Amino acid sequence: MKLFSFFTKDGRLNIPWWLWLMQGVFVVIVGFVFSLASIFNPTVAILSVADFSWLPVIGILIMLLGAFECIDAVFSLEVCDFMQRMNAGALDLIFGTLLIFDISDTPDRLSLMIALYLLTRSVLQAVFAMKLKISQLGFNLFISAVSFVLGLMVWLQWPTSESWFFSFGLSTNLVFRGLLMIYLSIYIRRKMSPAYR
Repeated sequence: MKLFSFFTKDGRLNIPWWLWLMQGVFVVIVGFVFSLASIFNPTVAILSVADFSWLPVIGILIMLLGAFECIDAVFSLEVCDFMQRMNAGALDLIFGTLLIFDISDTPDRLSLMIALYLLTRSVLQAVFAMKLKISQLGFNLFISAVSFVLGLMVWLQWPTSESWFFSFGLSTNLVFRGLLMIYLSIYIRRKMSPAYR
């Protein structure tokens, strides 16, 4: 494939490392900003929906990440990578859409939906990381564990059942996903031959 000769030579990923880095930095910054916004401005009304904090905007971001994940799946060179990325992308797209268009639901139903998303995403990420035997397995499992704990906290509605905490949990999850993307970009860069650096 001469067209992709400037991309990584990792054997699995056919995506430029700098694209992962830019995407990761963007996701970390946005996730951090919305984590702080969820704490310091929890009563914001967005998309003419009050009392749901920053959830509509975070739903849009998760939907966009899902679209990028599906695009990444197209560039995967192995079927297992394709399936993992497509499943994760589809989950993000569906959840983001539900979060945007079903935002006016009761807080109990909303907390259950967010908790199920975080728990499912963390389990899928851990299972695929072990199945694919990726080199950054420890870091990936740590991110999965953080997402799992956030999902449990939202499900148990601890420390609070207010929507700002749901927004905070999803934003914090975005920060850790961005860190994983940055870590992956550094790994890909190290694996590349010196001629492509």
